[in-house]
Amino acid sequence: MASSADVPPGTPRVTFGLSMLGWALNEQDNIAGYIDRAGAFLDALTDRYELVLIDDGSTDRTWEIVTEARRTRPWLKPYQNKGNRGSGYNTKRALSLATEDYVFWQTVDWSYDIRQLAAALPQLAEVDVLQGVRIGTTSATRMITERSDNPYKGLVSVVNYQLIRLLFGLPFGDFQNVTVYPRRLIQSVTLETESSFTNAECLLKTWWRGATFREVPVPFIKRERGLGTGTKPRAILKAISDILGWWLRWIVLGQRDARGRGRIIPR
Repeated sequence: MASSADVPPGTPRVTFGLSMLGWALNEQDNIAGYIDRAGAFLDALTDRYELVLIDDGSTDRTWEIVTEARRTRPWLKPYQNKGNRGSGYNTKRALSLATEDYVFWQTVDWSYDIRQLAAALPQLAEVDVLQGVRIGTTSATRMITERSDNPYKGLVSVVNYQLIRLLFGLPFGDFQNVTVYPRRLIQSVTLETESSFTNAECLLKTWWRGATFREVPVPFIKRERGLGTGTKPRAILKAISDILGWWLRWIVLGQRDARGRGRIIPR
């Protein structure tokens, strides 16, 4: 049986298929290791898996490395954007391309410690969705030391978290983390945003569908190589604009299809 350092010893294999989603912009230093690590992780958990990997308009050797890796890895499903489209677009596109039973994403720099999430996969027999959360990282001190790569990114993350929680009333401990969705559920909702708010939109719309959730600790791991792009001023302004604009439409004006209420099921 295959093994992976990202799968705790004794973790049972699951009978359902897994689609792991990722997207990369100029990640030539990280992408080969990411592909190998993702393959080992998935192979240790299930017999049916795929890595849906989108090159987001890279100008370095990222796409060349990905297409070369595809020759010996039939489970690798590479796609390429015509230009840089950003995280929200990539989330939507990757979700639409997934074909296995459950979908989740992981960043190319492997910025989330998903070992506990792997061990929790059998709990999908009890709930619809597993939601990763960074435990206790909304305090000033832990925001700086544990929530993101640096204090600035940590501050941006916490402000977005508090704004979403206040305006939309979602009770989750995290909105920007790894989530495991049933593919049919997440593909059945219409995603309307294309910013970092898209992750929260996925949670909102499945919550309004009445899905059940379980929160699983998924700590943040600081980037060691390459340059992250998610907290550029333009991306931050786009996310805030989406949060306020869609709050007005969905909550104030009530322009949404589903109006149910999900549940967080404790373990």
